[in-house]
Amino acid sequence: MFPKSLLTPVTQSAGLLLPILLIFRNAFPLSHQINSKIWVLFQLLISAVFMFFMAHAWLFKLHLPSRYTGLSFRIIMATATAIALTLIIDGLFKWIESQKNSVQNLKRFNTFLAGGLISGILISLLFYPSFVPFFPLVKYRVGEMTGLYSFFQQQPKDIMIASLSGEVNQLPTFARRSILVGREYTIPYHLGYYRQLNQRTLDLLRAHYTPDLTGLKNFIQTYGIDFFLIEQSAFTPDFFEHNDWILEFPPGQTAFKQIQTGKFPALSTRMNQCLALHYRHFFVVDGACILNLKD
Repeated sequence: MFPKSLLTPVTQSAGLLLPILLIFRNAFPLSHQINSKIWVLFQLLISAVFMFFMAHAWLFKLHLPSRYTGLSFRIIMATATAIALTLIIDGLFKWIESQKNSVQNLKRFNTFLAGGLISGILISLLFYPSFVPFFPLVKYRVGEMTGLYSFFQQQPKDIMIASLSGEVNQLPTFARRSILVGREYTIPYHLGYYRQLNQRTLDLLRAHYTPDLTGLKNFIQTYGIDFFLIEQSAFTPDFFEHNDWILEFPPGQTAFKQIQTGKFPALSTRMNQCLALHYRHFFVVDGACILNLKD
């Protein structure tokens, strides 16, 4: 429900003070200028939480649950922080003005204290975010393998692509084609959903690294695989070390030991015979071609 970056930068935590500032309106005169429209923040909060639970009840039909609270909560905190800090800074200025009739020494002390607080707030707002790593963290994904996307877009829309590469996660968005499984899609929200993706992952690992051509063909026929997307390093120990999630699965562990002993998978030895595209460090292998190969 709560995004990790909700209070990043930490100055966003000032938004939590807004309800308290509104209770003590007399101490913060500018708060009287806030009208009933501020309730839109509360309405956004309630609707986000409601949709969060509804998205769990109708899982995947209403997108991922965190999509409703992650962005909404950030908007609420950012807006509340801006209002709260504005009220505090204005209140401090009003406090300085109210010290005109105070004893000289007390006036100086209070003015110095209020001025220091104002300066501290402004400095933290202007300079602190510059020292926060990866801020702002927008999490945009840039599709860089344009040649791959163009190739797949030229294929029929109902093709199925199988791959262990991280690039496969980008294909549904940038190539608009279906993939068998991808690490970013194996989110265990629902057992019925996850069991299927988990089984696909296990079967793909076995087929990808099996030395048995018949086993590879059976996998292609079972899932209707049209293309394999293979990284150049996919059949080296380095690939497993940079994709350690593969080693979480027993077939992945078996494949790693097999590669270390120099036992080559059927897919690697037949890859050049059925190569459909070589783009940078990726190879696209035609599944139908593999089915026509002889043992």
